[in-house]
Amino acid sequence: MITKLERKQLKDLFQGHYAEDVLNILSQKMVLNRNGEPHNVQYVRMVFQGIRKNSDIEAAIWQLASKKQKEIDFQKQQKQRILNNKS
Repeated sequence: MITKLERKQLKDLFQGHYAEDVLNILSQKMVLNRNGEPHNVQYVRMVFQGIRKNSDIEAAIWQLASKKQKEIDFQKQQKQRILNNKS
């Protein structure tokens, strides 16, 4: 389950846009709900907010967080390389 502190940090990392990306990850892994259908945005948000528990969705959220953090780190490295080359 995602704690309040983790949720706040994830919100800052995702900047409010995460549900569709989580659904894409779940789709790639072919994770379906108990009816054999893809999860929906509302359910992903309920898991994120701690209303529902689902380990597959939580894993996809953490996978997305890792991907976003790597993108941010890469952008910082690029910025440093560019700024250091101009000096």
